[in-house]
This record gives sequence, C-alpha cells and structure tokens, in this order.
Amino acid sequence: MKKTEKIEAPWLGPIEWCTVIGHHPWGLDVRTDDSDIIGVIDLRFIGDDILCINPENWPPVGARLKVRRQGTTPNGQIRYTARESELALPATEQEWLDSPAGKAWLADQNNDPESA
Repeated sequence: MKKTEKIEAPWLGPIEWCTVIGHHPWGLDVRTDDSDIIGVIDLRFIGDDILCINPENWPPVGARLKVRRQGTTPNGQIRYTARESELALPATEQEWLDSPAGKAWLADQNNDPESA
C-alpha cells in the first residue's frame, strides 16, 4: 500500500430510522426520519432471509425500518441496507478497522503487491 493513499475500507454508515414510502419491482423507496433524505433499498438488502426478495414479504408502505447507508451511486442515488447482519456491523470506519475483519482487510491490503 502506498503510504500517501487514504485507506478506502468497505464500511457502512451509522444506523438510522427510515419510513418505507414506496415499492418498486427492484426494491423500496425510503425516507430517513432525521434528515428526510430519500433513498432506496435494493430487494437483496431488505433482509437476510432469502424470502425477503419476494414483494409479498416486504414491509408495507408506512413501516419504519432501521437502515445503514451503503453509499451513493454515480447518479446520486443513496442506497441503504436493512439486513440485520449488516446492522450488527461496527458503526464507524475506525470501529471497523479495529475489528477482526478490518484488521484482516488491512493485512491483506499491506500484503497486496499491486498496492505497493
């Protein structure tokens, strides 16, 4: 890893509450409670159970969910996850880097000949 490069760790934003505001064939539209940001949850990230990809198992419009921000697409769309397994992950980049998974990722980055 080059010493001048910033570490780009794969971590999620803090847990937020949101309200489901729409259903689409690809997933959900949600609005965060605190900031009124509208984003999306892809059907793969509605829940950990494979049954969550079926629209009949989706939370109804008006339901409140805990989510974490995954990132922003090139067109500016904000993406969230509601998977319990991802809600349980560390809440900050530093917490993640201090976790066993983060330490393993850092070690892998330091051993990658292409990152030198």
